[in-house]
Amino acid sequence: MNNDQKKKNLSTSQILAVIKKSGYFTDVSEVLKEQETLPSFSHSLFEIMTRHQLAAKDVILKSGIERSYYYHIMSGQKVPGRNVLLRICLCMSATLTETNQLLRLAGHSQLYAKVRRDAALIFAINKSYTMQEANALLIEAGEQPLYKE
Repeated sequence: MNNDQKKKNLSTSQILAVIKKSGYFTDVSEVLKEQETLPSFSHSLFEIMTRHQLAAKDVILKSGIERSYYYHIMSGQKVPGRNVLLRICLCMSATLTETNQLLRLAGHSQLYAKVRRDAALIFAINKSYTMQEANALLIEAGEQPLYKE
């Protein structure tokens, strides 16, 4: 690994060490600029769609999301709400890891097993439920549905 690669892959503890040793925040900023950044939400969504061999029209049709709104999401102009994002993930048959990654990148809380509604959604994802089946499970469990039927 060369020096450029080492600079781009500093661990959190290494970055903390730079912060502690630096006399000026500009030094810290320079180190942070050199770090690899997290992929954008829309880029990650596109990668997951590609991995699951889905086109935008498939996700739009399955999720019931308005076409123009979906394209605003894909272009990075809009960030979907948590329920809309969960609908998209269920329609793509995204794994729990993929779903949580997209939730995190969109600025939403990840699915948390100790929250009853989230536990139902985790169950639905692990059992490969469709969006409609997951929504019915939430209604049956007395939890807020992903959408009104």
